[in-house]
Amino acid sequence: MSTTPFRSAKVRSAVRGVLGTTIAVPLLFSAMPAAAQTSQEQEMQQLRDQIQMLQQKFSDMEAKQQADSMARQQAQSESQAVAQTEVGDTDKEPVDGFKVGNTTVKLNGYLKFDAVYNFEDDHGASLGPSDAIGSLINKGTDRPGDGNIGATVKQTRLKISTTTETETFGDVGGYIEMDLYGDNYSDAFGDGPDPRVRRAYLTVGNFLIGRDWSTFSDFNYGTMLNFYGPQAQLFERQAQVRYTFDVGESDTLDVALETPTGDGVTSGPALADGIPYRQSNNAGNEDNPLPDFVMRYQGSQGPVSFQMAGIARYLKADIQGFNGSEDNGNESVFGWGLDVGATWALPTGTTLMGTVAGGEGIGKYIYAPAGGTDTYVTSNGDLEAFQRWGYIGTISQEITSELQANVIYGQAFSESPDNVSYSTDDFHDNSSTVAVNFLYTPVDPLTLGIEYNRSFYEQQDGVDATAQNVQFSTIYNF
Repeated sequence: MSTTPFRSAKVRSAVRGVLGTTIAVPLLFSAMPAAAQTSQEQEMQQLRDQIQMLQQKFSDMEAKQQADSMARQQAQSESQAVAQTEVGDTDKEPVDGFKVGNTTVKLNGYLKFDAVYNFEDDHGASLGPSDAIGSLINKGTDRPGDGNIGATVKQTRLKISTTTETETFGDVGGYIEMDLYGDNYSDAFGDGPDPRVRRAYLTVGNFLIGRDWSTFSDFNYGTMLNFYGPQAQLFERQAQVRYTFDVGESDTLDVALETPTGDGVTSGPALADGIPYRQSNNAGNEDNPLPDFVMRYQGSQGPVSFQMAGIARYLKADIQGFNGSEDNGNESVFGWGLDVGATWALPTGTTLMGTVAGGEGIGKYIYAPAGGTDTYVTSNGDLEAFQRWGYIGTISQEITSELQANVIYGQAFSESPDNVSYSTDDFHDNSSTVAVNFLYTPVDPLTLGIEYNRSFYEQQDGVDATAQNVQFSTIYNF
Protein backbone atom coordinates (compact mmCIF):
# COMPACT_ATOMS: atom_id res chain seq x y z
CA MET A 1 0.00 0.00 0.00
CA SER A 2 1.52 3.40 -1.07
CA THR A 3 1.43 6.62 1.01
CA THR A 4 1.71 10.32 -0.09
CA PRO A 5 4.42 12.21 1.89
CA PHE A 6 3.60 15.61 3.38
CA ARG A 7 5.32 18.40 1.36
CA SER A 8 6.43 20.50 4.32
CA ALA A 9 9.37 22.33 2.58
CA LYS A 10 7.13 24.78 0.72
CA VAL A 11 5.17 25.55 3.83
CA ARG A 12 8.32 26.27 5.84
CA SER A 13 9.67 28.57 3.06
CA ALA A 14 6.44 30.56 3.01
CA VAL A 15 6.49 30.93 6.78
CA ARG A 16 10.10 32.15 6.76
CA GLY A 17 9.19 34.78 4.14
CA VAL A 18 6.36 36.09 6.23
CA LEU A 19 8.53 36.22 9.35
CA GLY A 20 11.21 38.16 7.47
CA THR A 21 8.70 40.73 6.40
CA THR A 22 7.48 40.98 9.97
CA ILE A 23 10.98 41.91 11.18
CA ALA A 24 11.86 44.29 8.33
CA VAL A 25 8.72 46.37 8.37
CA PRO A 26 9.18 47.77 11.94
CA LEU A 27 12.77 48.78 11.12
CA LEU A 28 11.62 50.63 7.99
CA PHE A 29 8.95 52.55 9.75
CA SER A 30 11.10 53.50 12.73
CA ALA A 31 12.37 56.54 10.80
CA MET A 32 8.91 57.98 10.14
CA PRO A 33 7.24 60.79 12.13
CA ALA A 34 5.51 59.85 15.43
CA ALA A 35 1.92 60.36 14.24
CA ALA A 36 2.49 58.23 11.22
CA GLN A 37 4.29 55.67 13.33
CA THR A 38 1.32 55.32 15.67
CA SER A 39 -1.00 54.52 12.80
CA GLN A 40 1.54 52.19 11.25
CA GLU A 41 2.11 50.36 14.56
CA GLN A 42 -1.57 49.55 14.80
CA GLU A 43 -1.55 48.16 11.28
CA MET A 44 1.59 46.20 12.06
CA GLN A 45 0.00 44.64 15.15
CA GLN A 46 -2.94 43.50 13.08
CA LEU A 47 -0.52 42.04 10.56
CA ARG A 48 1.37 40.20 13.32
CA ASP A 49 -1.92 38.71 14.59
CA GLN A 50 -2.84 37.52 11.11
CA ILE A 51 0.61 36.02 10.61
CA GLN A 52 0.40 34.15 13.93
CA MET A 53 -3.01 32.76 12.95
CA LEU A 54 -1.63 31.71 9.56
CA GLN A 55 1.41 30.09 11.22
CA GLN A 56 -0.85 28.14 13.62
CA LYS A 57 -2.95 26.87 10.71
CA PHE A 58 0.17 25.67 8.91
CA SER A 59 1.36 23.89 12.09
CA ASP A 60 -2.01 22.17 12.50
CA MET A 61 -1.97 21.07 8.86
CA GLU A 62 1.54 19.64 9.23
CA ALA A 63 0.64 17.72 12.41
CA LYS A 64 -2.50 16.28 10.84
CA GLN A 65 -0.62 15.23 7.71
CA GLN A 66 2.04 13.44 9.79
CA ALA A 67 -0.62 11.68 11.92
CA ASP A 68 -2.45 10.45 8.81
CA SER A 69 0.79 9.16 7.33
CA MET A 70 1.66 7.26 10.50
CA ALA A 71 -1.84 5.73 10.65
CA ARG A 72 -1.57 4.53 7.04
CA GLN A 73 1.85 2.99 7.71
CA GLN A 74 0.54 1.23 10.87
CA ALA A 75 -2.44 -0.19 8.98
CA GLN A 76 -0.15 -1.46 6.23
CA SER A 77 2.15 -3.16 8.78
CA GLU A 78 -0.76 -4.86 10.52
CA SER A 79 -2.16 -6.08 7.20
CA GLN A 80 1.20 -7.58 6.23
CA ALA A 81 1.53 -9.25 9.66
CA VAL A 82 -1.91 -10.86 9.35
CA ALA A 83 -1.08 -12.14 5.88
CA GLN A 84 2.19 -13.65 7.10
CA THR A 85 0.43 -15.31 10.07
CA GLU A 86 -2.22 -16.90 7.84
CA VAL A 87 0.49 -18.39 5.63
CA GLY A 88 3.14 -19.49 8.13
CA ASP A 89 1.61 -19.79 11.62
CA THR A 90 2.06 -23.46 12.58
CA ASP A 91 -0.02 -23.02 15.77
CA LYS A 92 -3.17 -22.13 13.86
CA GLU A 93 -5.89 -24.79 14.28
CA PRO A 94 -6.28 -26.85 11.09
CA VAL A 95 -9.54 -27.18 9.24
CA ASP A 96 -11.56 -30.11 10.68
CA GLY A 97 -13.16 -32.02 7.82
CA PHE A 98 -14.26 -30.63 4.49
CA LYS A 99 -17.45 -29.10 3.13
CA VAL A 100 -19.77 -30.65 0.55
CA GLY A 101 -22.54 -28.14 0.03
CA ASN A 102 -23.99 -27.45 3.46
CA THR A 103 -22.54 -30.64 4.95
CA THR A 104 -19.24 -31.06 6.81
CA VAL A 105 -17.63 -34.47 6.17
CA LYS A 106 -14.93 -36.03 8.35
CA LEU A 107 -12.92 -39.18 7.60
CA ASN A 108 -10.89 -41.05 10.21
CA GLY A 109 -10.07 -44.54 11.41
CA TYR A 110 -6.95 -46.68 11.55
CA LEU A 111 -4.89 -49.23 9.66
CA LYS A 112 -4.03 -52.28 11.81
CA PHE A 113 -1.68 -55.11 10.98
CA ASP A 114 -1.66 -58.13 13.33
CA ALA A 115 0.85 -60.97 13.40
CA VAL A 116 -0.22 -63.77 15.75
CA TYR A 117 1.76 -66.77 16.99
CA ASN A 118 -0.37 -69.53 18.58
CA PHE A 119 1.41 -71.80 21.05
CA GLU A 120 -1.06 -74.66 20.54
CA ASP A 121 -3.42 -75.70 17.79
CA ASP A 122 -4.23 -73.73 14.67
CA HIS A 123 -6.31 -70.68 15.55
CA GLY A 124 -5.22 -68.64 12.56
CA ALA A 125 -4.77 -64.92 13.20
CA SER A 126 -7.39 -64.71 15.90
CA LEU A 127 -7.91 -65.85 19.46
CA GLY A 128 -11.07 -66.23 21.45
CA PRO A 129 -13.02 -68.83 23.39
CA SER A 130 -14.35 -70.13 20.09
CA ASP A 131 -10.79 -71.20 19.29
CA ALA A 132 -10.58 -73.14 22.54
CA ILE A 133 -13.97 -74.69 21.81
CA GLY A 134 -12.75 -75.67 18.34
CA SER A 135 -9.71 -77.44 19.74
CA LEU A 136 -11.92 -79.12 22.32
CA ILE A 137 -14.30 -80.47 19.69
CA ASN A 138 -11.53 -81.53 17.31
CA LYS A 139 -9.29 -83.23 19.83
CA GLY A 140 -11.59 -84.01 22.73
CA THR A 141 -8.82 -82.90 25.06
CA ASP A 142 -6.81 -79.87 26.03
CA ARG A 143 -3.56 -81.52 24.85
CA PRO A 144 -1.36 -78.90 23.18
CA GLY A 145 -0.96 -79.11 19.44
CA ASP A 146 1.59 -77.60 17.08
CA GLY A 147 2.37 -73.90 17.01
CA ASN A 148 1.12 -71.75 14.18
CA ILE A 149 1.61 -68.22 12.91
CA GLY A 150 -0.83 -66.03 11.00
CA ALA A 151 -1.21 -62.41 9.92
CA THR A 152 -4.18 -60.21 9.04
CA VAL A 153 -5.35 -56.65 8.44
CA LYS A 154 -9.01 -57.47 9.11
CA GLN A 155 -9.36 -55.08 12.04
CA THR A 156 -8.55 -52.05 9.86
CA ARG A 157 -11.36 -49.57 10.34
CA LEU A 158 -12.86 -46.66 8.37
CA LYS A 159 -15.20 -44.08 9.90
CA ILE A 160 -17.20 -41.43 8.06
CA SER A 161 -19.15 -38.77 9.96
CA THR A 162 -21.23 -35.92 8.57
CA THR A 163 -22.91 -32.83 10.00
CA THR A 164 -25.51 -30.79 8.14
CA GLU A 165 -26.84 -27.49 9.45
CA THR A 166 -30.62 -27.07 9.24
CA GLU A 167 -32.91 -24.24 10.32
CA THR A 168 -35.62 -26.54 11.70
CA PHE A 169 -33.68 -29.25 13.58
CA GLY A 170 -30.27 -27.67 14.08
CA ASP A 171 -27.36 -29.99 13.26
CA VAL A 172 -28.31 -33.34 11.68
CA GLY A 173 -25.48 -35.88 11.83
CA GLY A 174 -24.64 -39.18 10.19
CA TYR A 175 -22.08 -41.87 10.99
CA ILE A 176 -20.85 -45.00 9.18
CA GLU A 177 -18.14 -47.34 10.50
CA MET A 178 -16.71 -50.31 8.60
CA ASP A 179 -14.05 -52.96 9.10
CA LEU A 180 -12.82 -56.00 7.11
CA TYR A 181 -14.33 -58.83 9.15
CA GLY A 182 -16.89 -59.79 6.53
CA ASP A 183 -18.08 -63.40 6.21
CA ASN A 184 -16.29 -64.05 2.92
CA TYR A 185 -12.75 -63.37 4.12
CA SER A 186 -10.12 -65.61 2.55
CA ASP A 187 -6.32 -65.62 2.33
CA ALA A 188 -6.44 -67.48 -0.98
CA PHE A 189 -4.59 -66.07 -3.99
CA GLY A 190 -6.48 -63.14 -5.50
CA ASP A 191 -8.84 -62.93 -2.52
CA GLY A 192 -8.73 -60.71 0.54
CA PRO A 193 -10.59 -59.16 3.46
CA ASP A 194 -14.29 -58.54 3.03
CA PRO A 195 -15.77 -55.22 4.25
CA ARG A 196 -18.78 -55.08 6.54
CA VAL A 197 -20.77 -52.32 8.23
CA ARG A 198 -20.32 -52.23 12.00
CA ARG A 199 -22.32 -49.12 12.83
CA ALA A 200 -24.54 -46.78 10.82
CA TYR A 201 -26.83 -44.18 12.38
CA LEU A 202 -28.08 -40.62 12.22
CA THR A 203 -28.48 -38.07 15.01
CA VAL A 204 -31.15 -35.40 15.27
CA GLY A 205 -30.92 -33.30 18.41
CA ASN A 206 -30.67 -35.78 21.31
CA PHE A 207 -31.99 -38.69 19.22
CA LEU A 208 -29.82 -41.47 17.76
CA ILE A 209 -31.54 -43.65 15.15
CA GLY A 210 -29.83 -46.61 13.48
CA ARG A 211 -27.28 -49.33 14.25
CA ASP A 212 -24.90 -48.60 17.13
CA TRP A 213 -23.43 -50.19 20.23
CA SER A 214 -26.24 -51.34 22.49
CA THR A 215 -27.05 -48.94 25.29
CA PHE A 216 -26.40 -51.89 27.62
CA SER A 217 -22.76 -52.11 26.47
CA ASP A 218 -19.97 -51.34 28.95
CA PHE A 219 -16.41 -50.39 27.95
CA ASN A 220 -14.84 -49.88 31.37
CA TYR A 221 -11.88 -52.13 30.61
CA GLY A 222 -8.41 -51.56 29.19
CA THR A 223 -7.15 -51.60 25.63
CA MET A 224 -6.62 -55.04 24.09
CA LEU A 225 -4.90 -55.82 20.81
CA ASN A 226 -6.88 -59.03 20.38
CA PHE A 227 -10.08 -58.43 18.45
CA TYR A 228 -12.34 -60.55 20.65
CA GLY A 229 -11.71 -58.67 23.89
CA PRO A 230 -12.14 -60.08 27.41
CA GLN A 231 -14.69 -62.59 28.67
CA ALA A 232 -17.80 -61.13 30.38
CA GLN A 233 -17.73 -57.94 28.34
CA LEU A 234 -21.11 -56.44 27.57
CA PHE A 235 -21.40 -55.54 23.93
CA GLU A 236 -23.81 -55.79 21.04
CA ARG A 237 -24.25 -53.71 17.88
CA GLN A 238 -27.84 -53.50 16.73
CA ALA A 239 -30.63 -51.28 15.41
CA GLN A 240 -32.16 -48.95 17.99
CA VAL A 241 -33.75 -45.62 18.80
CA ARG A 242 -32.05 -43.82 21.69
CA TYR A 243 -32.70 -40.52 23.44
CA THR A 244 -30.09 -38.88 25.66
CA PHE A 245 -31.04 -36.57 28.54
CA ASP A 246 -28.47 -34.10 29.90
CA VAL A 247 -28.97 -34.39 33.66
CA GLY A 248 -25.92 -32.53 34.92
CA GLU A 249 -22.75 -30.76 33.96
CA SER A 250 -21.23 -33.99 32.64
CA ASP A 251 -23.90 -36.64 33.41
CA THR A 252 -26.29 -38.20 30.92
CA LEU A 253 -29.27 -40.56 31.00
CA ASP A 254 -29.89 -42.75 27.92
CA VAL A 255 -33.23 -44.40 27.21
CA ALA A 256 -33.44 -46.79 24.25
CA LEU A 257 -35.66 -49.25 22.43
CA GLU A 258 -33.55 -51.92 20.68
CA THR A 259 -34.15 -54.87 18.40
CA PRO A 260 -34.93 -58.02 20.47
CA THR A 261 -33.38 -60.52 18.04
CA GLY A 262 -31.70 -63.20 20.15
CA ASP A 263 -29.73 -66.40 19.75
CA GLY A 264 -32.59 -68.87 19.88
CA VAL A 265 -33.84 -71.45 22.36
CA THR A 266 -31.90 -74.41 23.76
CA SER A 267 -34.31 -77.29 23.72
CA GLY A 268 -32.32 -80.53 23.52
CA PRO A 269 -32.19 -83.43 21.04
CA ALA A 270 -35.05 -85.10 19.17
CA LEU A 271 -37.54 -87.11 21.18
CA ALA A 272 -37.92 -90.88 20.91
CA ASP A 273 -41.04 -90.58 18.77
CA GLY A 274 -39.12 -88.53 16.21
CA ILE A 275 -40.81 -85.21 16.93
CA PRO A 276 -38.00 -82.68 17.56
CA TYR A 277 -38.04 -79.54 19.57
CA ARG A 278 -38.01 -76.41 17.50
CA GLN A 279 -34.48 -74.99 17.88
CA SER A 280 -34.17 -72.24 15.30
CA ASN A 281 -34.90 -68.61 16.17
CA ASN A 282 -37.46 -69.51 18.81
CA ALA A 283 -36.48 -66.40 20.73
CA GLY A 284 -35.97 -64.34 17.61
CA ASN A 285 -37.74 -61.11 16.78
CA GLU A 286 -40.59 -62.92 15.00
CA ASP A 287 -41.48 -64.38 18.40
CA ASN A 288 -40.77 -61.18 20.32
CA PRO A 289 -43.45 -58.54 19.79
CA LEU A 290 -41.73 -55.98 22.04
CA PRO A 291 -38.32 -54.31 21.70
CA ASP A 292 -35.70 -54.54 24.42
CA PHE A 293 -35.93 -51.58 26.80
CA VAL A 294 -32.61 -50.19 28.09
CA MET A 295 -31.69 -47.37 30.46
CA ARG A 296 -28.14 -46.20 31.23
CA TYR A 297 -26.79 -43.47 33.50
CA GLN A 298 -23.25 -42.19 32.90
CA GLY A 299 -21.46 -39.62 35.01
CA SER A 300 -18.22 -38.60 36.68
CA GLN A 301 -17.01 -37.37 40.05
CA GLY A 302 -13.48 -35.97 39.95
CA PRO A 303 -11.10 -38.69 38.68
CA VAL A 304 -13.85 -41.36 38.67
CA SER A 305 -16.21 -41.97 35.76
CA PHE A 306 -18.98 -44.55 36.01
CA GLN A 307 -22.08 -46.05 34.46
CA MET A 308 -25.11 -48.00 35.67
CA ALA A 309 -27.37 -49.77 33.19
CA GLY A 310 -30.43 -51.97 33.17
CA ILE A 311 -32.29 -53.91 30.49
CA ALA A 312 -35.75 -55.50 30.29
CA ARG A 313 -36.69 -58.13 27.68
CA TYR A 314 -39.85 -60.02 26.73
CA LEU A 315 -38.83 -63.42 25.32
CA LYS A 316 -41.38 -65.62 23.59
CA ALA A 317 -41.20 -68.97 21.77
CA ASP A 318 -43.47 -71.50 20.15
CA ILE A 319 -42.69 -74.78 21.95
CA GLN A 320 -43.23 -77.77 19.68
CA GLY A 321 -42.85 -81.53 20.06
CA PHE A 322 -42.90 -81.75 23.86
CA ASN A 323 -44.11 -85.07 25.37
CA GLY A 324 -45.34 -86.28 22.00
CA SER A 325 -47.38 -83.20 21.23
CA GLU A 326 -46.81 -81.47 17.91
CA ASP A 327 -47.47 -78.03 19.39
CA ASN A 328 -47.29 -77.10 23.05
CA GLY A 329 -48.24 -73.50 22.32
CA ASN A 330 -46.54 -70.17 22.93
CA GLU A 331 -44.46 -69.67 26.04
CA SER A 332 -42.92 -66.43 27.26
CA VAL A 333 -40.51 -65.33 29.97
CA PHE A 334 -39.20 -62.02 31.30
CA GLY A 335 -35.51 -61.30 30.78
CA TRP A 336 -33.47 -58.71 32.62
CA GLY A 337 -29.90 -57.55 33.19
CA LEU A 338 -27.96 -55.14 35.41
CA ASP A 339 -24.52 -53.62 34.92
CA VAL A 340 -22.17 -51.38 36.93
CA GLY A 341 -18.83 -50.15 35.57
CA ALA A 342 -16.28 -47.54 36.63
CA THR A 343 -12.88 -46.07 35.75
CA TRP A 344 -10.61 -44.39 38.31
CA ALA A 345 -7.60 -42.35 37.11
CA LEU A 346 -4.91 -41.97 39.80
CA PRO A 347 -2.29 -39.19 39.87
CA THR A 348 0.48 -41.81 39.58
CA GLY A 349 -0.48 -42.53 35.96
CA THR A 350 -2.35 -45.66 37.03
CA THR A 351 -5.92 -46.26 35.87
CA LEU A 352 -8.16 -48.85 37.52
CA MET A 353 -11.20 -50.16 35.65
CA GLY A 354 -13.90 -52.63 36.54
CA THR A 355 -17.31 -53.88 35.49
CA VAL A 356 -19.80 -56.37 36.94
CA ALA A 357 -22.87 -57.59 35.06
CA GLY A 358 -25.46 -60.32 35.23
CA GLY A 359 -29.05 -61.28 34.62
CA GLU A 360 -31.41 -63.71 32.94
CA GLY A 361 -32.07 -64.00 29.23
CA ILE A 362 -29.11 -61.78 28.25
CA GLY A 363 -27.06 -64.37 26.33
CA LYS A 364 -26.86 -62.08 23.31
CA TYR A 365 -25.35 -59.27 25.37
CA ILE A 366 -22.77 -60.88 27.67
CA TYR A 367 -19.72 -62.46 26.05
CA ALA A 368 -19.73 -65.96 27.53
CA PRO A 369 -18.04 -67.23 25.53
CA ALA A 370 -19.23 -65.79 22.23
CA GLY A 371 -22.81 -64.94 23.01
CA GLY A 372 -25.27 -67.71 23.70
CA THR A 373 -28.90 -68.69 23.75
CA ASP A 374 -31.24 -66.59 25.84
CA THR A 375 -33.70 -69.28 26.97
CA TYR A 376 -34.17 -73.03 27.37
CA VAL A 377 -37.11 -75.45 27.61
CA THR A 378 -37.73 -77.17 30.97
CA SER A 379 -38.92 -80.71 31.60
CA ASN A 380 -42.45 -79.37 31.90
CA GLY A 381 -42.37 -77.67 28.52
CA ASP A 382 -41.97 -74.21 30.01
CA LEU A 383 -39.67 -71.49 28.72
CA GLU A 384 -36.95 -70.33 31.12
CA ALA A 385 -34.27 -67.66 30.79
CA PHE A 386 -30.61 -68.63 31.14
CA GLN A 387 -28.74 -66.97 34.02
CA ARG A 388 -25.36 -65.48 33.09
CA TRP A 389 -23.01 -63.17 34.95
CA GLY A 390 -19.39 -62.05 34.94
CA TYR A 391 -16.82 -59.40 35.77
CA ILE A 392 -13.75 -57.68 34.29
CA GLY A 393 -10.85 -55.98 36.08
CA THR A 394 -8.09 -53.86 34.53
CA ILE A 395 -4.89 -52.15 35.68
CA SER A 396 -3.50 -49.68 33.14
CA GLN A 397 -0.17 -47.97 33.83
CA GLU A 398 1.41 -45.07 31.97
CA ILE A 399 5.14 -45.91 32.19
CA THR A 400 6.27 -42.93 30.12
CA SER A 401 4.50 -40.45 27.87
CA GLU A 402 5.10 -42.93 25.02
CA LEU A 403 4.74 -46.33 26.75
CA GLN A 404 1.64 -47.85 28.37
CA ALA A 405 0.99 -51.27 29.93
CA ASN A 406 -2.35 -53.04 30.47
CA VAL A 407 -3.31 -56.11 32.48
CA ILE A 408 -6.89 -57.29 31.85
CA TYR A 409 -8.77 -60.23 33.35
CA GLY A 410 -12.35 -61.24 32.65
CA GLN A 411 -14.43 -64.23 33.72
CA ALA A 412 -17.96 -65.29 32.77
CA PHE A 413 -20.33 -67.92 34.16
CA SER A 414 -23.50 -69.66 32.94
CA GLU A 415 -26.28 -71.37 34.83
CA SER A 416 -26.43 -75.15 34.89
CA PRO A 417 -30.15 -75.91 34.49
CA ASP A 418 -31.30 -78.91 36.50
CA ASN A 419 -34.94 -78.96 35.42
CA VAL A 420 -34.43 -80.26 31.88
CA SER A 421 -34.93 -83.69 30.34
CA TYR A 422 -31.83 -83.58 28.12
CA SER A 423 -28.08 -83.52 28.72
CA THR A 424 -26.38 -80.19 29.38
CA ASP A 425 -22.85 -81.62 29.58
CA ASP A 426 -21.58 -79.63 26.59
CA PHE A 427 -23.08 -76.32 27.75
CA HIS A 428 -20.82 -73.45 28.73
CA ASP A 429 -20.03 -73.41 32.45
CA ASN A 430 -17.28 -70.79 32.80
CA SER A 431 -14.64 -69.09 30.68
CA SER A 432 -11.92 -66.53 31.23
CA THR A 433 -9.44 -64.28 29.48
CA VAL A 434 -6.16 -62.83 30.71
CA ALA A 435 -4.23 -60.34 28.57
CA VAL A 436 -0.99 -58.46 29.22
CA ASN A 437 0.22 -55.91 26.67
CA PHE A 438 2.61 -53.03 26.09
CA LEU A 439 1.67 -50.18 23.75
CA TYR A 440 4.42 -47.89 22.43
CA THR A 441 3.51 -44.64 20.63
CA PRO A 442 6.73 -43.03 19.30
CA VAL A 443 4.77 -40.41 17.33
CA ASP A 444 1.16 -39.37 17.62
CA PRO A 445 -0.47 -41.39 14.80
CA LEU A 446 1.60 -44.58 15.19
CA THR A 447 1.29 -47.28 17.89
CA LEU A 448 3.29 -50.50 18.17
CA GLY A 449 2.09 -53.21 20.53
CA ILE A 450 2.80 -56.69 21.85
CA GLU A 451 0.31 -58.80 23.83
CA TYR A 452 0.13 -62.16 25.54
CA ASN A 453 -3.41 -63.54 25.55
CA ARG A 454 -4.82 -66.71 27.11
CA SER A 455 -8.43 -67.91 26.87
CA PHE A 456 -9.89 -70.72 28.95
CA TYR A 457 -13.16 -72.56 28.40
CA GLU A 458 -14.88 -75.23 30.51
CA GLN A 459 -18.02 -77.23 29.83
CA GLN A 460 -20.52 -78.21 32.48
CA ASP A 461 -19.22 -81.80 32.43
CA GLY A 462 -15.78 -80.51 33.51
CA VAL A 463 -13.99 -80.92 30.18
CA ASP A 464 -11.93 -77.81 29.40
CA ALA A 465 -9.63 -76.32 26.78
CA THR A 466 -7.22 -73.41 26.44
CA ALA A 467 -5.94 -71.23 23.62
CA GLN A 468 -2.98 -68.88 24.02
CA ASN A 469 -0.82 -66.73 21.77
CA VAL A 470 1.48 -63.75 21.39
CA GLN A 471 0.30 -60.96 19.13
CA PHE A 472 2.29 -58.15 17.48
CA SER A 473 0.32 -55.17 16.15
CA THR A 474 1.09 -52.01 14.21
CA ILE A 475 -1.61 -49.34 14.25
CA TYR A 476 -1.69 -46.13 12.21
CA ASN A 477 -4.44 -43.74 13.25
CA PHE A 478 -5.67 -41.13 10.79
